[in-house]
Amino acid sequence: MFSDALNLNGVDWPLLQNGAVNLFKNLTYFVDTQTDLKTAGYEVGYVDCHSGIKAFCAQLSDILNWSEQFGYDEWSGNLDALDDAFCTYPFSESGKSVLAFEAFDQIVNEDAYFASGILDVIERSSRNHLLFSRRLIALVQTNDPGYSCENIGGRSANWNPKEWFQADRF
Repeated sequence: MFSDALNLNGVDWPLLQNGAVNLFKNLTYFVDTQTDLKTAGYEVGYVDCHSGIKAFCAQLSDILNWSEQFGYDEWSGNLDALDDAFCTYPFSESGKSVLAFEAFDQIVNEDAYFASGILDVIERSSRNHLLFSRRLIALVQTNDPGYSCENIGGRSANWNPKEWFQADRF
């Protein structure tokens, strides 16, 4: 995990310190953070949420190797099944992965309960994977500067350090 002091200054530490789900409004910060994490050895799974839930489910199915794991083509949107899939998340050899969701507000607008459930599964799974020295971080870009998602994995989603203050998002 974070066994030496140098890691505490890494790009991933502030993104995991208060929970694995990190919110972004600014698209440049979102993209730059993905680049920084790739440089730090993370594999990035990108999901474009502009086209809604059906396309979101198909893209996430590909990232999770759904057909290889479960024998059918794509995830149907069932949150219990997603929770099962994240138990066997397909980490690369580095054991470090990022899920980057762009325009997640589209998913929230279509089904806020479903959107919250997605982030809840990721937050809980990330914490469980940390026990085995694997890191899973979610970067969630939303165009809603007031978006909040509380009580995911027993925690709240946190705004990234550059947009922590609400004034930095408006």
